[in-house]
Amino acid sequence: MNLTGIRSLFPATLAVLAFNHPAPAQTAADAGPTPRRVIVEDRSVEAELPALESTTATRLPERILDAPRSVQVITRRTFEDRIINDPQEAVQNVSGVARGGNFNGVGESFVLRGFLQQDLIKDGFRAGALVGSGSPVFGATGATDVSNLERIEVLKGPAAILYGRGEPGGVVNYVTRTPYLGNGFTLEQQIGSYGFYRTTLDANWQPFDPVALRLDAAYDRNESAVDLVRGERFFIAPSFLWRIGSATTLTFRGEYSNDDRSTNPGVPYDADARRVLPGVPSNRYFGEPDFTNFRTRQLRGLLTLEHRWNEHNVTTLSLHARRGDIDGGYFILFNFAGPFIDPVTGDVGRSAAQQDTAEQNQAVRLDHVFTWTVYDGGSTTSGKDGKSLGRGGFPTVTNQLLFSAEFERQSNDTLRQLSGHTPLNPFNPIYTGYAPQPLLPFPGFPTLLRENSAATAKSYSLLVQDRLSFGETVYLSFGGRAEWFDAASATSYPAGSVFPSSANEVHRFTFNPSAGLVVKPTRNLSLYGSYAESTNTFQNFGLRTADGKAIDPERSRQFEAGVKAELFNRRLLATASFFQITKTDVAGADPNNPLFSVNAGEERSRGFEFDLSGEPIPGWRVNLNYAYIDARIVSAPLGLNVGNRRYGVPENSGGFFTTYEFQSGALKGLGLGGGMFFADRTQVDNTNSGRLSGWAQTDAVIYYRRGRWKAQVNAKNLFDNEFYYAQNQDTTVQIAPARTIIGSLSVKF
Repeated sequence: MNLTGIRSLFPATLAVLAFNHPAPAQTAADAGPTPRRVIVEDRSVEAELPALESTTATRLPERILDAPRSVQVITRRTFEDRIINDPQEAVQNVSGVARGGNFNGVGESFVLRGFLQQDLIKDGFRAGALVGSGSPVFGATGATDVSNLERIEVLKGPAAILYGRGEPGGVVNYVTRTPYLGNGFTLEQQIGSYGFYRTTLDANWQPFDPVALRLDAAYDRNESAVDLVRGERFFIAPSFLWRIGSATTLTFRGEYSNDDRSTNPGVPYDADARRVLPGVPSNRYFGEPDFTNFRTRQLRGLLTLEHRWNEHNVTTLSLHARRGDIDGGYFILFNFAGPFIDPVTGDVGRSAAQQDTAEQNQAVRLDHVFTWTVYDGGSTTSGKDGKSLGRGGFPTVTNQLLFSAEFERQSNDTLRQLSGHTPLNPFNPIYTGYAPQPLLPFPGFPTLLRENSAATAKSYSLLVQDRLSFGETVYLSFGGRAEWFDAASATSYPAGSVFPSSANEVHRFTFNPSAGLVVKPTRNLSLYGSYAESTNTFQNFGLRTADGKAIDPERSRQFEAGVKAELFNRRLLATASFFQITKTDVAGADPNNPLFSVNAGEERSRGFEFDLSGEPIPGWRVNLNYAYIDARIVSAPLGLNVGNRRYGVPENSGGFFTTYEFQSGALKGLGLGGGMFFADRTQVDNTNSGRLSGWAQTDAVIYYRRGRWKAQVNAKNLFDNEFYYAQNQDTTVQIAPARTIIGSLSVKF
């Protein structure tokens, strides 16, 4: 059967399973969201089940089944089963999400539904720019430590109504852990291939009744399958919870990390030959020891005060702040003074940069939720077949209205010193240490070109989100976000430089609406459709038309429809969705004056996604996902690249991972599992001049749990396949890690 035939079966299969599965009796858990049970995930029975609730889609706690968007949640249990220490591994468990390019090998990069996510989102707040995001102003953060992550929530499609400006593919939201009222302690030690060593601590303490304290901490160090690449990190995340009264809760979540690791430019890609440079050993390093390293220090805090005035009104005040400092050196594999790959010697050109960056993010957000009954009609109950049965006519209509006001500020100050560098022969490397040369072969051109840049951005926004519930069968949501955005940047070079200094400002007002409808034929099955818009305010920042006007920002819209089902007594969650995203006002060179720009481009991404996750029977956990995405350039100045595929987007991708833990008998506590993840070949650029081959990766796990102790061994890339995740830049690709074995021993009290 072809892929089209397979895709057509998914919605029908979900419908059959949901209608034929007996509906459970109504319980308190079914009546509404229970976020507290999620917070104490390592003490709660519900933690073994799939995450059925989320706040990422609407900023209101609700069942994923009732949300009119595709939302996937990667639980803490998935992190444990796969021993995930890099969030980029975690998103392999979600359809339509892939790794993006990473020019220095430090940090994360995500492609969702064919578009790069620009900003790191943590606990619903902007917390820095993702590496490789293409952000024209703000630099990348360091790598994220996962020790304090409770889960990762992935919202597909435009998210501007909730999180402001950004790309239309979606948002990967890191949700951190908060304290719970109780005591607990977990210590874990991991040891693995290439000198990997990691110790983590999770301690929760309730000194007295209304107060709880929590500490998550981690230390790791590692080398790599790539020669001379290493890393070391210390991370600590203190938090507290104080229930000031029966209606008021104060929480704080803090983080500090100190990370020192090699920057890795990747493997050379020969654009002229349209292939990865053949014969290069997979362990070859194209940096320089003791120079190509980044030292990153991150400090972050989130203070939240929630007060429940009565059963109808809840107010939440949030204060978020972050500071990041990054300094070190990195290489770009490029030769500004000659050929990238020397045709005689085979040497690979390299250019160097020393960078010192300070970033800051601050945000103040005030949310108020009104909940009331619009019409007190006949109530509904569920019959034996799970269908809603009316009593007394029209069902009760309730309304949940969110008002949100937010102020946000970002700033960045960066000093870079740019230079050329001695090349490296990939087959006979001689590392010279940092040996800068003039970037351009002009008489008198400085050995080090000093570049100073500074940028600030601030925004004021108002969000209104309304959700009408008609009994338990129909949910209608709609709303919009108005944002007043101001930004300024300046870049300067020394006097006499061939590069001119520049300054840019932008002042914009944007409004992004969204709407969605959910219809539930049964309590465990929902059909949904939605529409959403987004504005990427920063993307065309600094570009001008021939008459000196700032060009418009990129705008996007998405139509999405799908079906969701909770199966096996709500132990398994399935989602199938169809979508189309259209991005307009893409900047391109002015055909009449190539030194200036015009809004003349359009891109489109459409496709199908399927996700299945949960624990259908005790002990058997399963995750399955598949995505078909057709992302193309629809229009451009002079018709350039029209009809071509967008680079870095596989047409088919997906994977599965499953584990089974014996529940009784002599093998009780023994767990076995494994899975495979794959992706199609991808284009290396929008001209479709070359392709990276598709890839498949197989992982496996075995563990044994007894009492408080658990021992585990994981194998990643079990068959040691050599492949490339993504194109980092025009001249390099990102090689996947070689086969890696990690052992873990943990104890819980």
